[in-house]
Amino acid sequence: MDKRLLLCAELVEGDRVCDVGTDHGYLPCYLVSSGRCSSALACDIGEKPLASAREHIDAQGLSDRVKTVLSDGLDNVPPDGISDIVLAGMGGELIADILGRCSWIKDGSVNIVMQPMTKAELLRQWLYENSFCVRTERACISGRFGYTVMSGRFGERATYECTQEYLRFGLLSCDSDDNAEYLERECDRLERAARGMAGSADKREQGKLLLKIIDDKRKEVRLYAESKRYL
Repeated sequence: MDKRLLLCAELVEGDRVCDVGTDHGYLPCYLVSSGRCSSALACDIGEKPLASAREHIDAQGLSDRVKTVLSDGLDNVPPDGISDIVLAGMGGELIADILGRCSWIKDGSVNIVMQPMTKAELLRQWLYENSFCVRTERACISGRFGYTVMSGRFGERATYECTQEYLRFGLLSCDSDDNAEYLERECDRLERAARGMAGSADKREQGKLLLKIIDDKRKEVRLYAESKRYL
């Protein structure tokens, strides 16, 4: 299993997980076979991915503990005993849409693990505006790509402000090599857009603020790199 899914697995807290958009079912099988969870649901909107998941589940000898569910997001998922939901490998807007359509997660008992492939800033804003509190955010680098994974719950008071810095970089700090590299890559990705905004009349101040945030974040990355050289 790749680093992205392993990081998702590390943020699972409870005993029964629901993996939305499971594809081949690697994550729920790993969580159950490793003893992290006693049971799991592998969910997908498509019959073909679910058929692949069933094949993998059967090959691992886990058909008694990992069940498949055909579902658009969480629409057909029974909430009984679900401790964790994983939404990985999809866009931030889709993650927000899936969460917004599910009423039973609003009792606050479910840990939600999210790995947005795109639009992480839109997901962060939606979570903040809809009473979801992100507790943890970590990054990983896998080959040419960097990923951020966050976990949180509904109904908890956020301990952070929904600033531009938070929207762009989340709760990530320079306390690991993967976090630092992810932040550096995000700085590079955002800089061109920020300079474009700074050069336009109607978005000049927004662009200047983003450039300042990027500069500060790069300083954090440099300080982390320097501290590593002296270890």
